[in-house]
Amino acid sequence: MKKQIIALTGAIALSTAAFAGTASAKTITIQSGDTLSKLAAEHNTTVRTLQNMNNIKSANLIYAGAQLEVGDGNGNATYQAPVKQQTTQSTYKAPTQQQTQAKSTYKAPVQQKQQAQTQTKSYQSTQKAQSTQKASNASSYQGSSSSAKSWIAQKESSNSYEARSATGKYIGKYQLDKSYLNGDYSAANQERVADNYVKQRYGSWEKAKQFWVSNGWY
Repeated sequence: MKKQIIALTGAIALSTAAFAGTASAKTITIQSGDTLSKLAAEHNTTVRTLQNMNNIKSANLIYAGAQLEVGDGNGNATYQAPVKQQTTQSTYKAPTQQQTQAKSTYKAPVQQKQQAQTQTKSYQSTQKAQSTQKASNASSYQGSSSSAKSWIAQKESSNSYEARSATGKYIGKYQLDKSYLNGDYSAANQERVADNYVKQRYGSWEKAKQFWVSNGWY
């Protein structure tokens, strides 16, 4: 049979009750002149229910000769939508052994700690001894006092016992030849050697100053 498009002109009754799924119910054949509103009234249901049951997108178009499910005659659909599955969320817990390993902290062996502490103490003792020796050397000989001596020290090294020449040959406050110091660069030895050097070479610091003014060295 050729299908004919029937334009619906009647008023469409809307229902507030929504139907989900396709009903397993009475099926009829649409006749020429039928409308959804007419068929809904005849079968005690609603236009919206017929649309849902038959997957009809528009209430304005149905086809003569097509099959249409109309429910159980009491306005009820026998089909019930399946209950939505609930998803169970699970939380993974690492084994207790792994958690214990993650929380553990490496501890150095006691022997290594003791060795490190011993080395530190030894280094500190050595540094202290060297400082004490330097202080002792400085206090053992203060050197002679002279304005000419101070003047030369200022010119030679800016009064620094730690001063070194560019070549490394001249050492300390008075820029003495390092061979004169015999490896002892302490302040006391620098003072002692400088006094002896000036006494033997010039006789006094004042004469040494005069020589320095004339020559730029002494």
